[in-house]
Amino acid sequence: MAPALPLVLDHTQLPPAELSAARLDGELRDLGGAYCSVDVHPSAALRGTALAPLVPDRLVVERMSAAWVLGATPRFPRPLQLCIRSSHRIRDVPSVDRQVRQVVLDDHEIVAAGPVRVTDPFRTAVDLVRCDPAFDPGVVLCVVTLLLAAGASTARCRTELRRVPHLPHKQRALRRLEEVDELLRAPPLGGR
Repeated sequence: MAPALPLVLDHTQLPPAELSAARLDGELRDLGGAYCSVDVHPSAALRGTALAPLVPDRLVVERMSAAWVLGATPRFPRPLQLCIRSSHRIRDVPSVDRQVRQVVLDDHEIVAAGPVRVTDPFRTAVDLVRCDPAFDPGVVLCVVTLLLAAGASTARCRTELRRVPHLPHKQRALRRLEEVDELLRAPPLGGR
């Protein structure tokens, strides 16, 4: 009996040409630089497993990368967005494949997704409203999805933003929350 392959495949299990051929044949799907079978439902844990080789120890997946891991956006973002907690002093080797920033992050704002740590849905939504350079309809929808997953409201976002006196991009974030409110108030598609 042949050994079973893991749920997440990359070039360490099979050659890149074989992985690509299996994807073209419809047997595998892309999963953030790795692959999984088309009949496996991608979960946060599975996406986290796919990212694990790309995430250095003690770094946390954040912003659009976290939104992808949490299932709030289908598009895998490049470069990978990571953060270092301000209480940690580690040295990161610069790479064009990832953005790393230092942030204040409490334990309750981090969740596990397989072997990696990710900002939780509420923190990810607040970070996207505040820090994402573009706030196009896709990002707005992503923020709405994250807030719904967190069971949170834009009012809670506003409270969080106002809690820190000199938070960069606070005013922009407060304006952007108005766009999120508009989408939340809109009638559902096909609704009456």
